[in-house]
Amino acid sequence: MTVWRTPDVLAAEDFLTSAVAESDRAMRSAQQGLKGKEPSTEDVRRVMQFARSGDASPAMRQLADRIARGAGLSWRQVLTGEASHDPLVRQALDADRARLDELIKGETAPPPPPRRPVRRDDEPPTQFTEDAW
Repeated sequence: MTVWRTPDVLAAEDFLTSAVAESDRAMRSAQQGLKGKEPSTEDVRRVMQFARSGDASPAMRQLADRIARGAGLSWRQVLTGEASHDPLVRQALDADRARLDELIKGETAPPPPPRRPVRRDDEPPTQFTEDAW
């Protein structure tokens, strides 16, 4: 054992080795989970329609334009994760994740809670109680 490899350095090496091994196991597990998860033609069609709609995020519409121009990218690659290295793909998927889950898996996201109007401090109150004045 050399002098510079103190117990702290050895502990850090052990920690790093176990973290890398755990990361490798997680990646293998995720890749196995993706097998057989090929999106159907109907899924792809629904996502394409959504991407061209006004409900899609600007990043998703930009991605749809790019795919339509034939930039060497397909919706199937986007939906299977093969194009996840592309920053625009990641941005579009992150922006519309809930809606894409609905379209592909048939899941319905819970509706957002109703927004209550926020009263500003400089507005006069619209409702009064006995002790308000």
